[in-house]
Amino acid sequence: MDQKNAALLDDAIKALNNCRNTLANISETCCTPDRSPNMKEARLLLDNILSSTKESYKNEQSIHKCIEAIGSFGSKIGFLYATCCTSTREPMYQSIFTNLMLVHGNMYSVLGHSH
Repeated sequence: MDQKNAALLDDAIKALNNCRNTLANISETCCTPDRSPNMKEARLLLDNILSSTKESYKNEQSIHKCIEAIGSFGSKIGFLYATCCTSTREPMYQSIFTNLMLVHGNMYSVLGHSH
Protein backbone atom coordinates (compact mmCIF):
# COMPACT_ATOMS: atom_id res chain seq x y z
CA MET A 1 0.00 0.00 0.00
CA ASP A 2 1.33 3.41 -0.90
CA GLN A 3 1.89 6.19 1.63
CA LYS A 4 -1.11 8.25 0.48
CA ASN A 5 -3.54 5.36 1.01
CA ALA A 6 -1.96 4.47 4.34
CA ALA A 7 -2.50 8.08 5.45
CA LEU A 8 -6.17 7.86 4.39
CA LEU A 9 -6.57 4.72 6.50
CA ASP A 10 -4.76 6.38 9.42
CA ASP A 11 -7.23 9.28 9.24
CA ALA A 12 -10.13 6.84 9.03
CA ILE A 13 -8.97 5.05 12.17
CA LYS A 14 -8.73 8.37 14.02
CA ALA A 15 -12.26 9.25 12.92
CA LEU A 16 -13.56 5.83 14.00
CA ASN A 17 -11.93 6.25 17.39
CA ASN A 18 -13.68 9.62 17.66
CA CYS A 19 -16.93 7.79 16.92
CA ARG A 20 -16.11 5.23 19.59
CA ASN A 21 -15.48 7.92 22.21
CA THR A 22 -18.61 9.83 21.26
CA LEU A 23 -20.76 6.70 21.29
CA ALA A 24 -19.38 5.80 24.74
CA ASN A 25 -20.33 9.27 25.97
CA ILE A 26 -23.84 8.95 24.54
CA SER A 27 -24.25 5.51 26.08
CA GLU A 28 -22.95 6.56 29.50
CA THR A 29 -25.27 9.55 29.68
CA CYS A 30 -28.38 7.84 28.32
CA CYS A 31 -31.28 7.95 30.75
CA THR A 32 -33.28 5.16 29.12
CA PRO A 33 -32.03 1.68 30.08
CA ASP A 34 -34.00 -0.13 27.36
CA ARG A 35 -31.76 1.53 24.73
CA SER A 36 -28.78 -0.41 26.05
CA PRO A 37 -29.10 -3.36 23.59
CA ASN A 38 -29.09 -0.93 20.67
CA MET A 39 -26.07 0.88 22.08
CA LYS A 40 -24.30 -2.44 22.51
CA GLU A 41 -25.11 -3.46 18.94
CA ALA A 42 -23.81 -0.10 17.69
CA ARG A 43 -20.54 -0.61 19.60
CA LEU A 44 -20.13 -4.08 18.07
CA LEU A 45 -20.77 -2.73 14.58
CA LEU A 46 -18.22 0.02 15.18
CA ASP A 47 -15.67 -2.53 16.40
CA ASN A 48 -16.21 -4.46 13.15
CA ILE A 49 -15.58 -1.32 11.10
CA LEU A 50 -12.38 -0.61 13.02
CA SER A 51 -11.22 -4.18 12.54
CA SER A 52 -11.94 -4.10 8.80
CA THR A 53 -10.18 -0.77 8.46
CA LYS A 54 -7.07 -2.10 10.19
CA GLU A 55 -7.12 -5.17 7.93
CA SER A 56 -7.33 -2.87 4.90
CA TYR A 57 -3.64 -1.99 5.19
CA LYS A 58 -2.89 -5.56 4.09
CA ASN A 59 -6.03 -6.61 2.23
CA GLU A 60 -7.96 -4.25 -0.01
CA GLN A 61 -11.02 -6.54 0.15
CA SER A 62 -11.45 -5.44 3.76
CA ILE A 63 -12.29 -1.98 2.47
CA HIS A 64 -15.49 -3.36 0.96
CA LYS A 65 -16.39 -4.91 4.34
CA CYS A 66 -15.76 -1.56 5.97
CA ILE A 67 -18.00 0.28 3.51
CA GLU A 68 -20.84 -2.20 4.07
CA ALA A 69 -20.44 -2.01 7.85
CA ILE A 70 -20.57 1.80 7.75
CA GLY A 71 -24.08 1.53 6.31
CA SER A 72 -25.22 -0.82 9.06
CA PHE A 73 -23.64 1.29 11.78
CA GLY A 74 -25.06 4.50 10.31
CA SER A 75 -28.50 2.94 10.27
CA LYS A 76 -28.23 1.95 13.93
CA ILE A 77 -26.94 5.40 14.90
CA GLY A 78 -29.78 6.97 12.90
CA PHE A 79 -32.29 4.92 14.87
CA LEU A 80 -30.70 5.92 18.18
CA TYR A 81 -30.54 9.57 17.11
CA ALA A 82 -34.15 9.69 15.92
CA THR A 83 -35.41 8.10 19.13
CA CYS A 84 -33.27 10.08 21.55
CA CYS A 85 -35.34 11.89 24.17
CA THR A 86 -33.16 15.00 24.40
CA SER A 87 -31.77 17.43 21.87
CA THR A 88 -28.63 17.97 23.96
CA ARG A 89 -27.06 14.87 22.35
CA GLU A 90 -27.75 16.07 18.81
CA PRO A 91 -24.22 17.47 18.32
CA MET A 92 -22.76 14.14 19.43
CA TYR A 93 -24.80 12.19 16.90
CA GLN A 94 -23.89 14.71 14.20
CA SER A 95 -20.22 14.26 15.11
CA ILE A 96 -20.55 10.51 14.57
CA PHE A 97 -22.15 11.04 11.16
CA THR A 98 -19.47 13.56 10.16
CA ASN A 99 -16.73 11.12 11.12
CA LEU A 100 -18.47 8.28 9.29
CA MET A 101 -18.64 10.37 6.14
CA LEU A 102 -14.89 10.97 6.38
CA VAL A 103 -14.24 7.25 6.78
CA HIS A 104 -16.56 6.36 3.91
CA GLY A 105 -14.92 8.92 1.62
CA ASN A 106 -11.45 7.74 2.56
CA MET A 107 -12.34 4.12 1.85
CA TYR A 108 -13.54 5.03 -1.63
CA SER A 109 -10.43 7.14 -2.19
CA VAL A 110 -8.23 4.15 -1.33
CA LEU A 111 -10.18 2.17 -3.93
CA GLY A 112 -9.43 4.91 -6.45
CA HIS A 113 -12.88 6.53 -6.46
CA SER A 114 -12.90 10.09 -5.22
CA HIS A 115 -14.94 13.20 -5.85
